[in-house]
Amino acid sequence: MTQPNQCPSCGSTNIYRESATIYRCSDCFDKLPSAAMYDSPPPKVYGTNQNTDTFSLTKYKYVLIAVVVGWMVFGSIITAVFNSNSQNSSSIQEEENQSITLDPNLNVVEIIPEGEFFYVNGFPDSIGNTYFVGTFTNRSGHSLLMPKFTVTLLSEDGTSLGSSDGYGEKNLIENDESVSFEVLWSSIPKYHHYEISVTATTYQGDLNRPNLNLDSIQLKKVKNKGTILTGKIQNSGTSIVNFTRIKCLIIGANDKVIDYASLALEKEDFLPKESQTFSFEFYRTKEFPSLYYCETDGINKESSSN
Repeated sequence: MTQPNQCPSCGSTNIYRESATIYRCSDCFDKLPSAAMYDSPPPKVYGTNQNTDTFSLTKYKYVLIAVVVGWMVFGSIITAVFNSNSQNSSSIQEEENQSITLDPNLNVVEIIPEGEFFYVNGFPDSIGNTYFVGTFTNRSGHSLLMPKFTVTLLSEDGTSLGSSDGYGEKNLIENDESVSFEVLWSSIPKYHHYEISVTATTYQGDLNRPNLNLDSIQLKKVKNKGTILTGKIQNSGTSIVNFTRIKCLIIGANDKVIDYASLALEKEDFLPKESQTFSFEFYRTKEFPSLYYCETDGINKESSSN
């Protein structure tokens, strides 16, 4: 049997014999049942004709399935993201509309407390800074938290040259209690006079302060040196105290601070009923002070629970 020279379907001459009775075109893969039939088109086998221009559902069904599945997955993702954003937006809206109820017993406000300033004086240093030091006695009728002191410098005509802030030596001040303060003015300009103001937050509740007492305070003039202040501090409470500090001001004849200093106890744990002595040396002035002001503060150590 003679092999056909041309495929009746695509015209290709690249024909090979697949079996004893079947020939196949290498280009379009159409089968030629026998050599005697090569003059007439062979029967079509669907899915093997790659040159057809007509649409074959079998050929594209997997593509269609993939596209449909892809759109379903994409749609699910979009739906999930939309729902998530809707929930977040709803949550944010609820948070924005949520009102916070304050305990009426915690009626704390920032105030300008009534009180009295004493012994205020400025101490310039060699690099152009000035430290304003004095005391404030709380007459506001409230316990005060973190009193802040502001020193405003003024020109002769009352024009403000700027302000600087500082805080009291003690964080909590009871009514009728006094506290020393120190305000640093860096690179101070030339000024005519100054004003001092104080602001603080009212505090209600247990102050939980250590019970520290200062006594046996004495002043002694040291020839060609200065003034020595000595005293004793005692922990009269039932708790161990940490960060124990002492600050003393010495006051001159004009009721102004003529020197001041502070120290912290070297021993970290200041035990209940324990006493320690302390000493200050003042060398800023040769004037012997007419009186002194000393205060102390610390923090009750938290007891560890097993």
